Formats: sequence, C-alpha cells, structure tokens
Amino acid sequence: MRRFWSWLAVELGKRAGVVAVVGLLVTLVLGFGITRLRFATGQDSYLNKSERTYKDNFGYQSLFGGEAMVVLLTMRDGKTVADLTDPAARRQIDAGARALRGRPEVAGVITPLDALQYSANLVQRSAETPGDPAPSLDPTRSIAGSMLQRAIAAETPGSAAAKARQADFGTTASRLLGVKGDKTFDNRQWVEFLLHGNDGRIRRALQAVFFDDTHAQVVVRLKGNATLDEQGRGTELVRRTWEGRQVQGATVTVTGAPAFLRDINDYLKGGMLTLGAIAVAIMVVILLVLFDVRWRLLPLAVVLIGVVWAFGLAGYLGIPLSLVTIAGLPVMLGVGIDYAIQMHARVEEEVVIDRESHPIQETARNLCPALLVVTFDAVFAFAALRFAKVPMIRQFGLLLAVGVAVICLASIILPLATLGIREYRSPTQGRDFREGALGRAVVWLGALPGRAAPVLIVASVVIFIGGVVTEGRLVLQTDPVEWVNQKSKSIRDFRVLQREADTASEMGVYVQAPDVFSDRVGRFVSDFAYRNLGRHGDRFLTANSLVTTITFLTDVPGAKPVPPTAAELRAAYAAAPRDIQRSNVSADGKAMNLIFLTKPGNLERLAAVVDDVRATTRPPAGLSATPAGLAVVGVGLLKNLEANRVLLTYLAIAFVFAFLAVRLRSIVRALLSLVPVLIATGSASLIAFALSLKLSPMTAVGGPLVVAVCTEFTSLILLRFVEERARGLDPREAVDVAAARTGRAFLVSAATAISGVLVISASSLPLLRGFGIIVGMNVAVALTSALVILPPMLVWADSRNWVSKGLVPDEVLRRSADEHRPTPAPVASPLAAD
Repeated sequence: MRRFWSWLAVELGKRAGVVAVVGLLVTLVLGFGITRLRFATGQDSYLNKSERTYKDNFGYQSLFGGEAMVVLLTMRDGKTVADLTDPAARRQIDAGARALRGRPEVAGVITPLDALQYSANLVQRSAETPGDPAPSLDPTRSIAGSMLQRAIAAETPGSAAAKARQADFGTTASRLLGVKGDKTFDNRQWVEFLLHGNDGRIRRALQAVFFDDTHAQVVVRLKGNATLDEQGRGTELVRRTWEGRQVQGATVTVTGAPAFLRDINDYLKGGMLTLGAIAVAIMVVILLVLFDVRWRLLPLAVVLIGVVWAFGLAGYLGIPLSLVTIAGLPVMLGVGIDYAIQMHARVEEEVVIDRESHPIQETARNLCPALLVVTFDAVFAFAALRFAKVPMIRQFGLLLAVGVAVICLASIILPLATLGIREYRSPTQGRDFREGALGRAVVWLGALPGRAAPVLIVASVVIFIGGVVTEGRLVLQTDPVEWVNQKSKSIRDFRVLQREADTASEMGVYVQAPDVFSDRVGRFVSDFAYRNLGRHGDRFLTANSLVTTITFLTDVPGAKPVPPTAAELRAAYAAAPRDIQRSNVSADGKAMNLIFLTKPGNLERLAAVVDDVRATTRPPAGLSATPAGLAVVGVGLLKNLEANRVLLTYLAIAFVFAFLAVRLRSIVRALLSLVPVLIATGSASLIAFALSLKLSPMTAVGGPLVVAVCTEFTSLILLRFVEERARGLDPREAVDVAAARTGRAFLVSAATAISGVLVISASSLPLLRGFGIIVGMNVAVALTSALVILPPMLVWADSRNWVSKGLVPDEVLRRSADEHRPTPAPVASPLAAD
C-alpha cells in the first residue's frame, strides 16, 4: 500500500490540471443531485410505516381527513359568543367557510354557526323525518325531545333519577315555550336557548366548538394523508382566508399543528444554509488566526467541495432532509474539515521540519492510511444511528456516513493535487512551527506522567458508569410546542389558543363496525367517552362525536347517561350539516369518529393516557376502537425517541471498538483509543444531570456523533505515536514529538469541529439549539480528554510494549529500549583506598 500512496501522490501532483477538470465535472454532476433533495416533516419522518401507530393514523386520515387548522374567535368589547349570530358576524363567518369548502386541500369546515344549526335541527326536526327541514309542530316529538322522553321512561318511577329528569325536562320545556317569535338566529332568545343549558352554561354537546361564553372556534380539517406541499398550501389558504377577516365583536386567531410544520419546512429550506454560512464564517476566522500555513483557507475550500459531493449524492440516494438532517451541514463541515487540515498540515510539516525531497509522497504514505482509519471510525459510529427507531434519525446517520466518506475522498485527492503542484512550482520556505504556541500547548496538555495512567483508567470507568447510572434519570423536553421557534407567529397564536381555550391538540378514536348505526355502537361509544373523560379529565377537555352530541343532551345531575339507539343515531346523522356528517361517520357507514380535545401538556403525560386508553378498551365482538390523530402520532414519536436513545451511543462505541480491534490488530490499542470517549460519554450525562437540564430529543444522535469525533482524534494521535516510535523514540519522546508536530493541526481541527457542532445552537428552533449546546459541550470534553488523557496512557502502556508491538519492528523497539536504558552508576571497589 505504501507504493500505491506514493504513486497516487506523484500522479495527482503531476496531473493537477486533469484532477481539476475531473473534480469540476464530478462537482457539477453530484451538485445536480442537490436539486433532487426533498424535505420531509410529515409523519414519515417520525414513525415507521410498519408501525401500528403509522398504519392507524393513515387509516384514520383516509376516513376523516387530516390535521386541523383552528380559527379561534375571541369575543371583545363585552360581546359573547351569542353575538356571532348577528347578521354582520354571520356574513363574515359564512364567507370564510365558503372560501374553503370544496378546495382540494380542505376536507371540511365546521363553524360555530354549523354547530348551532345542528342543535337547532335536533330540537326542531321530527325524529320520524329528520331529513325534512320543516320544524316539528310538537317539540316532544323532535329528535332531542323524543330522546329526553325515552330517558325519563328508562328511569324507575319515583326514583331520584326519574324526579331529576322530570324536573330538568320541565325547565327545558318552559324555556323553549318561552321563546317568542321565529326560531331563527335573528332571535336572540332562541340563540341563548340553543347555546346554554338549564344551568346557564354552554351546553356540553357544543363545548367542542364553543369553549365558553367568550371563545369559539372554526375547525378547518385539511386533506387526509396530504403531502408536505399540499398541507403547506392548505395552511396558507386558511391563513389567507381568515387572518385579517373582520368578524364583528371578535378577534380572529389562526393556528394549528399544520402551521408549525409549515414553519419548520420553511426553516429547513433556509435555516440549514444559514447555519452552514455561520459555520463557514467561524472557520474562516479560525483558519486565518490559528492555521499559520500557506494557502491556509485551502482546507475550507476542500471541505466545501466535499459537502457539495455529499449532499448531491444524498439527493441521488433519496436521503430526505428533515428536522434532524438539517444539522448535517454544520456537522459535516466541522468534522470533515479536520481531514483536510490534517493533510495540509502534514505537507507543511514534511516540507519545513523534515525537509523531505518528496514531502507529498511522505505525507500520503504516512497520513492517508490513518485518514482511512478515522473515516471508518466515523462511519461505524454513525452506522449505530441506523438502529434508531425514528426514521429521520436513521436518515441522519446515513447522511453523515455517506458525507464523511465522500469528504475523506475529497480531502485526500484535492490537497495532494493542489499542494503537489504548489510545492513543485513554488516550494515552501517556512519556519519551524514546533516552537509555536499551539504546539507547546498540546505538549503541555499531554504532559501528565505515565504513572498517572492507571488512575486515569479507573477514573474513566467510574465516570462512564456514573453516566450510565444517571442516563436513565435525565429528562427529555417532550412538549412539541417547546421544540419550535418561540418568537414565531405560529407559536404566539398557539399560545393564545392554549391560554384562552385550554386546549392544544386532539386524540381521535375511530370505531369500526359492520354498521355504526346500531344500538351496540351507540352504547359502546357512549360508555367509552364517559369512562375516559372521567379517568382522564385532567388531560381531556371534552369529547365530540355523533354519539356524544345526542348523549350529552340527556346529561342530568343525579341520573346516568342514556346511550342512543340505532334509530336515534340515524336521525341525528340525517339532521347534521354535511361537514359535520363527514367529520363523524365514514362514507360507507362502517366507521365512526370520536375526538377528544386534549389540554396543554407534554407528550410524556399524554403517552400515559394513550397507553391507558389502549389497555382498557375492550369493544364487543365485531367492533374495534383505534386511537389515532395528532396526539397519538406525537406519543409514537416520543416512544421511538426514548426506545433506544441510550443504546445508540453504546452501539457506536461497540462498533468502533470492533473495527479498531481488527484494524489495529490489538484489543489494547482499541481500548486506549476509546478511554477519552468513555469519559466524554459519561461526563455528558453527569453534567446534564447535575444541572437538571431538559435534553432536546435530538440528543439521541449526539452520542454517536461524539464517539465519531473523539475516536477520529484518538486514532490519529495513536497512529502518529506509533509512527514516531518507529523512528526509534522512546514512549515519552514519541508523545512529545507527535504533540509538537501535530499540535497546530489538532487544535485548529478541534476548534473547527467544536464550532461546527456548536453553531447549531444559533438556530431559532429550541430543538436544534439545545442539541447544539449539549453536543458541542460533549465534543469539547471529548477532544480535551483525547489531548490530556491519551498521551500519558500511551506512555504507560507502551513502556510495556502494549501499543507499538506488532506495528513497529521488534529490532527498532529493542534498539530504542537499549538507547534509553539508564546507565547504572559506577560502584566503588572495596579495595580502593579511603
């Protein structure tokens, strides 16, 4: 292989022009692949298509539509929701609904007027002819009236429940008969009767739309299983339609989960380039200030070309860009530039210090094999991410693995060709940089004596075990609202919804049966809704379905709910406005929708609710009840994140250890390379635990990233140490010489690697910002550990020939030992005169 590297170095330098042309063509071809990159922020990024949650939600959205955009109407100037029926307000609400209905991006629109009209239909239409809009002459024979009569009849005569129902019915009848004039929305008395129950509060059947006397919502259900672009168009359509609309007496706020996803998608398209630009700017400063060589910005140019190759190849391979992979650009810049810096610095070293006649060949022979080792270190570390349960994390692992491999190739070919032709035409006449501040700093960092190594090994094991113990106690930030830009309009609007309506999301449950218009479906859904509202009243605001709408009509304190019959379900369905029908029952009549509005809170608390609902739901034979919807998708994401978050780090360590043990032909050498990694991994958990930090869910990818960066440094240090030992130096001298010669490159590489990760903390998304801070800190600890802890361990281990043996000829090691064996002091002869 040494012959190959020597040949490659010469040929690349001699044919630098050809290399430039071929490199340009490759860049253009691969660069075109960037145009094929797609952005993914849908459930495909969070859930696996084989998962139950994914399949359930896909089926649910196929039946009842997708995510909901919410138009919150907050009454002002002393107005109440009853004022939404005033002619001016009605015109605006109806106009907004008409502008959305029938659009391909929208599955349905339910306004407060629709909900109120539905209540009016239940009160006025005959139970025998519910499709006839003509009002029943006898209110007791209306859909609502007949159900109330049945509820009374179901009670034991003379019982407390029967008396309570009769009293409530009498009050209702008195209020209804007291309505004067036409029963239309122009009659305020009629509107108040429809809105409020006998207790003066908003009727329970209406609370999914009318939260209280001053808040109501328009629900715009977007197309089910929509693509990201379709959902984005739907979100923008709702915003254009409602934002700025003057609804008399009300303030309009448009919000919803699709608005968050649109913001994230917009950020993906610009945020990655912004973070990359910041990383590049910081690296320019680092290289200009610290990297004192000719053409000091060359490594940056090389890694930028490598990044184009990497993302272009990702485009051809179909690797999507998601909320996680957005971190790929700054990370690849920070990690990848190390290869080019090492190559550039080694050429300068061979020219200035050793003054080799063929410095490019010497560099290629000594450094290129080492670069391949550290590249495989990184690839194996990132391969651990392929075992993540979250698709976007697996994609991130693939992106980084492909990226570092391509960047390594660029970092070998381009510097060898560029610096080869430079040294041929204009040889470097530099000064010896071993006495520079950076070289001295690295020598000083690694100056601990070899006898400290056993203590350091024990300390590293203790720190690692401490990290393992505390890892399970760390807390993830599981409120999705906290993951996105808190200053964005979408979040501000969503906070209004949370604060004023006490709701945040929804959990759907779709019940399937041969025919949902049956007694047993009515009984099951009614029992299911009441049971879960009772068990989880702290998480559910209310429930809404065809069944609950009419069952809630029979709510009377002191009496049990009365589930609807098949006939009552059919009558209630026939009386419902078209969009309410579509929202509640599938077109084939074999699925019914039940929606629980959830209160604000994190996914961890909601996960317990979803698990309980699944565990306690036992539908009768022939029926099924399946939780789905946005809340269930969020819980599925949380479980996937937590499933093997810690395991990914340990897998990365195991993969890298196995590779190094085989490549370096020694378990000891592999273990030595990983000691700083163990310290960094353990200390990261200990620090987070001590500071009570809430970790970003993206820290799931942080462990393998730290392993990749740290083993890159430890492998280069170890291999350079072995190289110096092969020159006949003893262990201490070998460590110091390696530190002095490579100090500049290592510190510059460390600074660029840390900045590449830390720049993510400049993101406006807390999800990314927290990741950048935590992982940037971990990388800094890892690299410091590599420079401080590995040198004395190498000295201690190789004083026993555990490092160099097998890599350095035995005669060289013996000669080195003989040359550096202390000469015994002369012993005075006992016959000598005093």
